[in-house]
Amino acid sequence: MSLTPENKKLIVRRALYAVLLVVCAVIQNTPGALPEPFGARQLGVVIIVVCIAMCERELCGLFFGLFAGVLLDVTGGTQGINAILLTTFGYFCGLLVNNLIRNNVFTALLFSSAALLIYESVHWLVTVVISGVDGAIGLFFTFYLPSFIYTIVFVPLLFAIVRFIFKCFPVDVNR
Repeated sequence: MSLTPENKKLIVRRALYAVLLVVCAVIQNTPGALPEPFGARQLGVVIIVVCIAMCERELCGLFFGLFAGVLLDVTGGTQGINAILLTTFGYFCGLLVNNLIRNNVFTALLFSSAALLIYESVHWLVTVVISGVDGAIGLFFTFYLPSFIYTIVFVPLLFAIVRFIFKCFPVDVNR
């Protein structure tokens, strides 16, 4: 296989996505990297996976979701739950945009909201409720719900970044 100009653009685009995911993971896992209003943390990796899947479709979304999930599992020690969830989100968001729904910022907000709600609910169930932490309901309303709201604010910005990368390196070959 020769490295055609189309393949070079595709490689550069996907390498930029990988760098963006790593940067978001570092920001997400570094306390104080972004302001934390009311103790809320920004979960940009979930949003980036959804936005990449919306641009690149299901197979690429699946692999970037897997990459992001493994990255978060390695740094957070959550025993694979991130990899499973983000891989699923990447695949289904890409599949829906490919076959059913238009790719725009409203769809990104809708998919990101659903993905974040599922992600935070499962994370809360696994790490708080099943672990038997006292005050689980209070923790949901004082940390998980504010984190959901705080992260949704970043969706238009992150969608614009992913869309910009996608449009800067157009490829005419099949994805």
